[in-house]
Formats: sequence, structure tokens, C-alpha cells
Amino acid sequence: MKQIIFGLLSIIVIASCEEVVRLDIDSTEPVVVIEGLILDRQTTQYVKISQSVNFYSETSSEPIRDANVYVTDGVLTYTFEHNPNDQAAYEGYYFSSNSFSGVAGKTYTLVADVHGTRYTATDQLFPVTAIDSLTVRLNEEEFEDPEEEGYFYEVLFYAKEPQQTEDFYLFKFYRNDTLLLDGPTDIYFSDDKLIAEEINGVPTAGFYKPGDIGRVEMYSISNAGFIYYNDLINLLQSDGGMFGSPPVNPRNNISGGALGFFQCSSMVFKTIEVTD
Repeated sequence: MKQIIFGLLSIIVIASCEEVVRLDIDSTEPVVVIEGLILDRQTTQYVKISQSVNFYSETSSEPIRDANVYVTDGVLTYTFEHNPNDQAAYEGYYFSSNSFSGVAGKTYTLVADVHGTRYTATDQLFPVTAIDSLTVRLNEEEFEDPEEEGYFYEVLFYAKEPQQTEDFYLFKFYRNDTLLLDGPTDIYFSDDKLIAEEINGVPTAGFYKPGDIGRVEMYSISNAGFIYYNDLINLLQSDGGMFGSPPVNPRNNISGGALGFFQCSSMVFKTIEVTD
């Protein structure tokens, strides 16, 4: 069920027996990157807009602060404002002027006017199944040789998967308030074919010590979201060899040539305290 995506580091070289030629990736045109999330929770929703930078830049992206952003469900329109509290950590983030909750079954459209170009994205918000329970188990192998001293418990989670519908899921795991990943670039998602009828004691990422609070979040995603993440996996797994397919950007739901994805999700979560 775990799928590793993201963490894209591309170094492109052409090698021969005589010389190595570096491609002029420094001259690549900047691309707008849009990431948005609408949840079925009464909260301040967000959209993040940035611009890619050249390969040798010390920053991964440049925040865009002067876009005009709104989201509509066809009846109601929600305006978004850039970093209203002027916090350095949220440069490039646009937050809804008023809190609102996405509604399962509705389709939401994002409109972002950036430097004279209009980008739009549409995603449907699907319901998500409930998490039945979480349990804690001592991992004997980790206990014998812990990667981090004292951390050798794992959290397992359980859920039923409704077979009458076609569903796709994204998972996030936390230890206390820290997002847990088995690898620094992991994201975990699945379709219902892989899950089958239930999630039955699947270990989450990372390990815990007594007193920690484990948290599992489960998000619905659309088929478009699943395709987007799956394309990222294929991109990462490409060996870049001479006879391999040339890399292509993941398919997304944003018009106008921007990268990223606009996601609408239902979300459920459960927590558990880790004890001996």
C-alpha cells in the first residue's frame, strides 16, 4: 500500500567513452506551480502558488504573492487572500477569506490569475470511509536494533473498504505533531483494488516510544489525483537510461500549463496513545 512519490532530483548527463556533456538546464523557462486543498471541514482552506527556479538556484521555488485567487462550487464563490497574517512560513500561500467546509459530492473549480495568465483546475470531493481502529504493536526486529533509541513500537490501523464504489485514498501518519515518513520523500496512497475489502492491521510509517500519540489521517482523492500521483511514481522510477522514455510532467487537473494539483478531499482521522 505504501507508494513512494515525490523527491524529484534530476541530474541529466549524456555519457560517452570520451566526455560527459551537461545539458543547459540553467536556461529552462520558469513554470508556475499550483497546489491547493479543499477539505470537508470547517476551516480556512488554502492554495499555494509558486514559480520554479533554475536548476542551480539555492531555493526550490519562488513564491508568487500577487495572484488573484478564488474557488467556486458553481453556486458559492470563495475569495482567497495572500498570507493575511504576514507570516514568513506562508509566503506564496493564499487562504480563504472566510472559513468554509467542502461538501462531498460537489465539484470545485479553482481560478488563479497569475501575471496575466489564467489557470483553472477542477476536482470532485468524494466521501471517505471511516477508520475503524488503531492498535499498537512492539516490533521485535526494531526492538533488537532500533534506528532511534527507545522507538520500537508501531501503530497499525484498520478500516473497511466499500466495494460498491470505486475509491482512491491518500494517507498521512503523525507522531505527536510530526509527520512521519519511512523515507524523506514518501507519500502514501492507494486505490481500492489494492486495499480489497479492508485495511487489516497495516503498519503506519515510522516508530514510536511510550507516551507518544499516533495519528492516522485518511483522505479521499479523485481518480485524477490517483493518476497524478501514479505518474510521479513512474517519473521517479525511470532510470533515465539511453533507451528509456524521456521524462514527462505528471498529468494534472490544472489548465494553462502549470504544474501541481488542486485536490478536494474528505478526511477522517484517529489517534492512539502508545503504551508498553
